[in-house]
Amino acid sequence: MNEDTITNNYELSFWLSSELEEKKAEEKFNDLLKHLEELGAAISISQLPQLKPLAYPIKKGKNLNLNGYFSFVRFTLAKDSIAPLQKKLKFDEDIIRFFITTLRKESKQKIRIPSAIFKKPLFEKSKRPLKETMKKPEPEKEGEEGRELSLEELDKKLNEILQDTSK
Repeated sequence: MNEDTITNNYELSFWLSSELEEKKAEEKFNDLLKHLEELGAAISISQLPQLKPLAYPIKKGKNLNLNGYFSFVRFTLAKDSIAPLQKKLKFDEDIIRFFITTLRKESKQKIRIPSAIFKKPLFEKSKRPLKETMKKPEPEKEGEEGRELSLEELDKKLNEILQDTSK
């Protein structure tokens, strides 16, 4: 690659036919990596093909594919070398689908979020102090602690309690 040529970061995602054996799929993948290097690509990340089910059947040539070997490669390449790569991938019978995306160059600039977004608190503070919001239990009257109550006395006490809470 010349220093004058404009390069971009790319990601190539592709599906290989499920009719290939696993070893043949790996060989096809390695051939593709060699072809990229011949075009002058600097490969940064690659993943070996893995057999996965397709979301929908894809017909390529005479074959209807329900599964395929998925793989991807990230690389840097001159802009003018993308067209020959696309042409090679398009006419390869073993590649069911492919997609080349241009990746953004990573910037070291920090992202600033306007402070207006963070002005509203998540939880509003209560206007009353915490001590006022909590009710203290009433102390028990002496002598009633261990005493058994009759049903009538129990009903009477329950009615008093329910009337106090409804106020």
